[in-house]
Amino acid sequence: MRALTPPWSWATVGERGSLTGMRITAWFYRLFGPQLASLFILPIVSYFFLTDRRGRRASRRYLERLYARPDGRAALGHRPAVRDSFRHYREFAVAILDRVGFWSGRADGFEIRFHGREHFTRLIEDKRGAILLGAHLGSFDALRALAERWNIAVNILMSTRHAPRINRILRELSPRATARVIEVDPTSSRSVFELKACLERGEFVAVLGDRAGDGPRSRTVQVDFLGGRAAFPPGPFVLASRLDCPVLLMIGIRVGPAAYEVFAEPFADRVVLPRAERGARLRELVEAYARRLETYCVKAPYQWFNFYDFWGDEADA
Repeated sequence: MRALTPPWSWATVGERGSLTGMRITAWFYRLFGPQLASLFILPIVSYFFLTDRRGRRASRRYLERLYARPDGRAALGHRPAVRDSFRHYREFAVAILDRVGFWSGRADGFEIRFHGREHFTRLIEDKRGAILLGAHLGSFDALRALAERWNIAVNILMSTRHAPRINRILRELSPRATARVIEVDPTSSRSVFELKACLERGEFVAVLGDRAGDGPRSRTVQVDFLGGRAAFPPGPFVLASRLDCPVLLMIGIRVGPAAYEVFAEPFADRVVLPRAERGARLRELVEAYARRLETYCVKAPYQWFNFYDFWGDEADA
């Protein structure tokens, strides 16, 4: 493992857009619904696409890497062009609109097909909590909708400081949801005790595993991902070992207007990190996660939302 020192990481990409503009978009969505809202945001998507040179380049390089794989080539159907990067941006905007829907009490308006519900059922019957490991792919908020429907307690471990405006809008849409968010604080062990209490109550802890932290104490593991070496955080697996709990991989993919498929699959029943084998074991876990992430990127090629130099090789391009 090494400290994270990329020349251009996700944390250096500032949140764009005004709070007023975000409120207007959320208001439009709530008033007119998702279909008209998806048309309303097209000029906004076009503006951000045209003014985000680095993001466009990151999108194109990701799609090119996907196209280099036989299964990725079949999923895309043709070599990526500018229009495909624009579609990538548009999918991201639609995912944000759907977040507004999930957080504003319209979750019942979404069709969600859940694959792997039996894994949840088994844990609930045993009154065991677990870590739900996701990615910036599709919408993790679809999981939140399922939790509300089934009355399952899910605590979201996240950092809100890099996107304060959108997170403020989401809190305004659903004030009670703030009790479900646990802020990441890498300098304190308080969150670990808070998470352990959640798990002991049979609740779930959700965390995304495809972006490394941005602090000086952040560590990464370099593994192969879509044909190149990329840095992933070992943090979710270290957390699972400290909490001594199972890990479920959770991915929610948009398959149509207001329609999602959520996939749940067992990742690890227990994470043990012996001192002498800690580094090797963490690498194995991160590699397994990266392989599954590749599979879902192929399944939904335009729904992986990391618009930055993920492989850290922009200077070599």
